[in-house]
Amino acid sequence: MQSGPLAVRIPVAFFYAMLSLALPGNLQAQANPAASKTADISAFGTYSRVSPDYGPQTNNGYTFGANYTRYMHWFVNPSLEFRAKIAPGTTVDEKTFGGGIRAERQFKNFHPYADFLISAGTIDFQFPHIDVRGKLYKSDNSIVYSTGIGVDYDVTRQWAARADYQFEHWSLGTNQTLTPRVLSFGVVYRIPFRSFQRH
Repeated sequence: MQSGPLAVRIPVAFFYAMLSLALPGNLQAQANPAASKTADISAFGTYSRVSPDYGPQTNNGYTFGANYTRYMHWFVNPSLEFRAKIAPGTTVDEKTFGGGIRAERQFKNFHPYADFLISAGTIDFQFPHIDVRGKLYKSDNSIVYSTGIGVDYDVTRQWAARADYQFEHWSLGTNQTLTPRVLSFGVVYRIPFRSFQRH
């Protein structure tokens, strides 16, 4: 696990970034008299192909979550993202649950994005063994840092297709580092909101 000033600065910066998205929009958006969309919520579900970085197997799993997006007249649209991944396998099961920040830029029907997530991760071993401490090593947990990219493609006003790639970093209690990779394909549903007049 990370320690020292850097380990403190990362969660603090992450907290302030999430807080800034949750607060009301900037003054420019508030001063705009035209009708405009200010925020939306979307939910997504995907099939996920996971390389767990432990053993020879590749896991089949699924990922689901939600996004809260603010439209703040920036070059990119910032979002808060919450997601969970469950990936059972014949060697290990990996689960993560957490959230983070995402930035998206729209090009017609395409919505490419990048994200940074912090999650609680659990790994369960299908073949437990005796570790260096002389204990039966059946499972472990880690704070999981992940970065990713993806793209949504609008099929209708509410529905979109999604392709998503995540690179994860796990630090287990046995001083072992894992770097799983997750490739996902699925759908996004955007909850429709009415635009309204700003004054």
